[in-house]
Amino acid sequence: MKLIYKITLTFIAPLVVTLALWGWLSYRTMERKIHADTDMILKEYSDAIITRKLSGFELPERFNGAYNTYYIKEVTPEYAAENPAVEYMEAEVSLKTQEDFASSRIRRQIFMDKEGRYYEISVSLPTFEQDTLVEHVLWWTGILFVVLLIALLIIGILVINYNLRPFKALMDWMDGYVPGQVHESVPDNTDVLEFRKLAATVQKAVDRFEHEYAERKIFIGNVSHELQTPLAVCANRVELLLDRPDLDEEMAGELVKLHRSLQHMIRLNKTLLLLAKIENGQFPETVDVDLGAMLDDASLMYDDIYSQRYLNVTFEKEDELVCRMNEQMASVLVNNLLKNAYAHSDYNGDVEIVVNRRGFSVSNSGTAPLDRSKLFTRFYQPEGRKEGATGLGLALAYAVCERNGMELSYDFKENHHVFSVILKKSK
Repeated sequence: MKLIYKITLTFIAPLVVTLALWGWLSYRTMERKIHADTDMILKEYSDAIITRKLSGFELPERFNGAYNTYYIKEVTPEYAAENPAVEYMEAEVSLKTQEDFASSRIRRQIFMDKEGRYYEISVSLPTFEQDTLVEHVLWWTGILFVVLLIALLIIGILVINYNLRPFKALMDWMDGYVPGQVHESVPDNTDVLEFRKLAATVQKAVDRFEHEYAERKIFIGNVSHELQTPLAVCANRVELLLDRPDLDEEMAGELVKLHRSLQHMIRLNKTLLLLAKIENGQFPETVDVDLGAMLDDASLMYDDIYSQRYLNVTFEKEDELVCRMNEQMASVLVNNLLKNAYAHSDYNGDVEIVVNRRGFSVSNSGTAPLDRSKLFTRFYQPEGRKEGATGLGLALAYAVCERNGMELSYDFKENHHVFSVILKKSK
């Protein structure tokens, strides 16, 4: 997850809670205010009618233009004693101008006239206008909540992106960094202390790595010269000894074993040096490589080499597969995967090669799955050491994929070992 999204998600949770709490409190406050105003209107209307009643003035019509209604009835002293002086409630009240009942707010009050008689006045006010107002308040509160949330998110993302520009520049520089090549210095054009410290730390790490990388290249070159040459000389001398006419059979057998061991050491040394060069990025030159054509050519070559096994080989090319990478590394990848499939197939076994735009797969028949945890490690040979095998083929293929942004995976399906190379999408 990107840092900007992580910060946004962390920021949005308390923001949503805060805005939701604020909206709920605002709505409840507005709702209470509307109801309080309604009760005030009912009180003033009720007080006006009671005053006219006690003063002997003519009472107004029970229904007025504002849908206010009232009703007065005489009650017994016992009823007046048992009921509260003032009571508010919600009920359905019939309106003069409405054929149906309407939800209303009712205020009931007990009062007494100068003769000591008790009366109960019920004043009602339809609440559909207040309900509509409350509904509008709820909707506008929700809209305001959403608008504020979106605005704060947009502002937050813009502010975060603006302040993280030095960090993004550093990440872009690191994405384009390739060991051993000339690069610009680590970007540190910022006045933020933490970013300047981070850039300085990265620069120190890069300088130290470049120094070690240069020494490692020198070491690999020295080893290649100092070790490979004596091994080749020893192998040539053994061959000369094998050509001597006075060589007896027992000595010849020992020299053959020695020559075989020297050849194995030479192959092992070359493979280890190649693996080290791949891991150190010493193949920087890249071209557009047609992996499909390379697989086709290599399969024809291995068909001839392993013809005595009578393998059933199928090559299926669904799409063109062109990848930009070092051509030598592509050859290492293709040849090691194909050689592994041909060499570890039984007689009359199956080898299948499938190529599509996402990558390619190489499979061969087998009886049991391999150990995935060790499969791509160096010198791992699941079926025991074979003559001339180094145990580095799959390790080489894995190193090539890692270096070129590919994914090498293994699966065992329907008694077949399947090695798949997938081209990862660019970020």
